[in-house]
Amino acid sequence: MKNNFNDNDLLDNDLKVRAEKNNKASYQELLEKIKTKVEAEATKAVMEKNDFEETQIINREELNRALGRANAKEEEVIKFNNEFVANESGNFLENNETPDQRPKPVVEVLGIKKRIGIKTIVEDITFDMYPGEIIGLLGPNGSGKTTIMRMMVGLTKISKGDIYCFEKPLGIGKTKMLAEVGSMIESPEFYNYMTGYANLKQIARISGKSISKSRIKELLEFVGLTKVARKKVKTYSLGMRQRLGLAQALLHDPKVLILDEPVNGLDPQGVQEFRNKLRDIASTGVSIIISSHLLDEIEKVSDRIIVLEKGRIIADDTLENICGEEVEKTLITTYDDDRAEILVRDVDLAYERSEEGFVFENISKEDKARVISYLVGNYVEIDTIKVVRKTLEERFLEITGKGGR
Repeated sequence: MKNNFNDNDLLDNDLKVRAEKNNKASYQELLEKIKTKVEAEATKAVMEKNDFEETQIINREELNRALGRANAKEEEVIKFNNEFVANESGNFLENNETPDQRPKPVVEVLGIKKRIGIKTIVEDITFDMYPGEIIGLLGPNGSGKTTIMRMMVGLTKISKGDIYCFEKPLGIGKTKMLAEVGSMIESPEFYNYMTGYANLKQIARISGKSISKSRIKELLEFVGLTKVARKKVKTYSLGMRQRLGLAQALLHDPKVLILDEPVNGLDPQGVQEFRNKLRDIASTGVSIIISSHLLDEIEKVSDRIIVLEKGRIIADDTLENICGEEVEKTLITTYDDDRAEILVRDVDLAYERSEEGFVFENISKEDKARVISYLVGNYVEIDTIKVVRKTLEERFLEITGKGGR
């Protein structure tokens, strides 16, 4: 694959060879190097692109050159990120690779169905989960999200179909592979008369796995409960119980994490911390599936989105593809919109004035540069320039047919 980055800055020949052999450690090492490079280039691109916003550039040629450099760098970073990182998941493919060369799925859900009496709860549910991938499972109330998760951890019997974890059956009675799965389904239950630390210690003892005291303390610190670890759980808030639930799910160092409404009860700061912790967990190669009614949080943390309606999957794609749209809108805001509108009319481009500023649909880079140059050249200070795409919430309402109701 051809790109403008120096491959030697990212990986040496030994890493290339080991990555091709799908060595897990090498894959993670390679991915970390790539992520570091992408983040550095992306930061540089954003700084260059914001030059004309932070500094009032009067010379049109200088502005166009700055904008051109920023756009070129931004395109380069986006292309590199898409081709190499590919959602930090199993889609780790270069242009000359085939799907057979990507990592094998950690979990395979194959046509599962749940029927109670004459009522079908979910039907023909099929999807894979890959190492280091975070999947957002969305759907209206009653669409089957919790039922699917309960079948994955063996709490609900599968009526039809199969679930495999590392190519071995997963479900009721499959206790060996359930040891690879950590979960928090619905509201986690604890012994209220025991402390948070004692609860984890008791759960570790029941599991039959060798889990050290240092591991328990490490997890309590990870979820932010060190200060209340010796307090009884009956004194915990809902948010604190959710944190303890995450610690419980991680207790046996699982390779798969299944979380049903995990941010329920957390304050905004707690939600942000939880999101960051999920990213940290995924970076170690753990595959995560999460459901939540907070669509903006799912949008911020997920690599891939699965949308359910009436017990069936109606969408399964990357976040970028789910939220992509045919019409790309560019929003330009200024510090003097009334004067700016008089000038915008002169450039002879279709626009719509909103409360935020001026919206241009499918505007080319050349026309974008022309508008900006004309405004700045006539001493109108620009506040922001950004591409506006649909949010996950907007797309969710469209996909589930609720957008116009």
